[in-house]
Amino acid sequence: LLLHQTGRSAEGLDLIEQSVRLQPGNPDFQNNLGTVLRDLGRVAAAVDCFRKAVTLRPDQLAARDNLGSSLKQLGQFEGAEDIYRGTVGRNPFHVRARIGLAETLQEAGRLDEALAVFREALTIRPKDAELLHGLGVGLMEKGKLEEAADLFRQALAVDPGMARAWLMLTQVKRQKERDSELAGMEAQHAKAPQDSLARMQLSFGLGKANDDLKDYGRAFDYFAEGNAIRRKGIDYDPAKTRAEFEAMKATFDAGFFEKHKPSSVSDDTPIFVVGMPRSGTTLVEQIIASHPQVYGAGELSILKTAVGKQFPLTMKGGFPAGIADMPDKAFAEAGEAYLDMLHARYPGFKHVTDKMPGNFLLVGFLHLMLPKARIVHCARDAAATCLSIYKVHFRGDSHRYGYDLGELADFHNLYTDIMAHWHTVLPGVVHDVRYEDFVADQEGQTRALIAHLGLPWDEAVLSFHETDRPVRTASAAQVRQPMYQGSVDLWKRYGERLKPLLDRLD
Repeated sequence: LLLHQTGRSAEGLDLIEQSVRLQPGNPDFQNNLGTVLRDLGRVAAAVDCFRKAVTLRPDQLAARDNLGSSLKQLGQFEGAEDIYRGTVGRNPFHVRARIGLAETLQEAGRLDEALAVFREALTIRPKDAELLHGLGVGLMEKGKLEEAADLFRQALAVDPGMARAWLMLTQVKRQKERDSELAGMEAQHAKAPQDSLARMQLSFGLGKANDDLKDYGRAFDYFAEGNAIRRKGIDYDPAKTRAEFEAMKATFDAGFFEKHKPSSVSDDTPIFVVGMPRSGTTLVEQIIASHPQVYGAGELSILKTAVGKQFPLTMKGGFPAGIADMPDKAFAEAGEAYLDMLHARYPGFKHVTDKMPGNFLLVGFLHLMLPKARIVHCARDAAATCLSIYKVHFRGDSHRYGYDLGELADFHNLYTDIMAHWHTVLPGVVHDVRYEDFVADQEGQTRALIAHLGLPWDEAVLSFHETDRPVRTASAAQVRQPMYQGSVDLWKRYGERLKPLLDRLD
């Protein structure tokens, strides 16, 4: 385990596997093996190890926490919930399990239940900074921004060095002056070790605060520091990403769609909202979800799950090239698998939005799997989109391209290219909406969008900022406000600092 923690993961994995072979009944060895496998991205294999550890020693809290978090990471929310509830039943004072349970419920779209878990836990540990922070995040997602800010302040009163709470406070508060809170965050930033997680989070928070104050030079310096720290800690290969995009285009060419016809799946429940992050996808979903016939489910991972089960990376011929030889029924089966998961999570809704931005890479699959589903593509000025990404510390590691201006530009170019490809080989399948057009003509663009979706007009969609639904993205605060024209050209205020980005954008 020490070898893994010091960057020698291959050697560490080999030694731990040897230990497990010698003592397969040792729960600590199983838990350690699972930890390394999970950190290496082999989450499903890690789950097997954590299950063995829990079976061998049911009261081992570390293994139970690892199992719950790994199941949550795989989107297996029911399994994660069972593990966390079992842990809480065994040890009511184990805060980590209560936080894990609440976060699982949040990700499963059960925000009110998650808030109840946090509140119950706070009756046991009222001064726990992690619980105060967690409840604050949940209230932010619910649109209760002032209550969220108060909870982040309470967390900081308990733990002034809690960088995540400083960062989240900046997301729900518009900085109007250089007040004592900003000075406090600057002091924590100065104390944080170089290249640490805390330093990174505080850098993004200070960038946001200075952006609010229109001190764009200082803001950019903080954003640049936060991104540089984040980039050092991730493994991203731009050449591999380019190859993946090119392979998708080569597989799903015009000849492919002459050979393979859309499946007979007639369910039109899903509405897919795709595009780059920060391109208006959350705004567009919020507008659509304000319609009484639509439930806004947010960013779902189930499309990737359905595609991965039917078309595994290990398939004959490789992925995605081997798909060309698959029978049409495979797409129908993948579509049905997706719908089974969707209806199990959100029963009874006429339409459900799936707003995973990166699904733009899977438009070819979507068309063949679910031909009756609507696909809405959100586009925005390239520089504005990229700067907005650069200013955000994303949860997880799904946007690894976003922490270097040059790499960010290259990825945006790949995205633009593949969207042009889908429009060429699948004309009329994707409906484009442009952020700038929405800001200039909200009602006209909204009416066109609702008509495209085949929904009857409802005035509620014009008051999207009043819709009471959870929003779990970086735009959680913005979608609680009406549109405003000033948001369109903000990127220009950063001027020459964006040259590495602008020089590479097509």
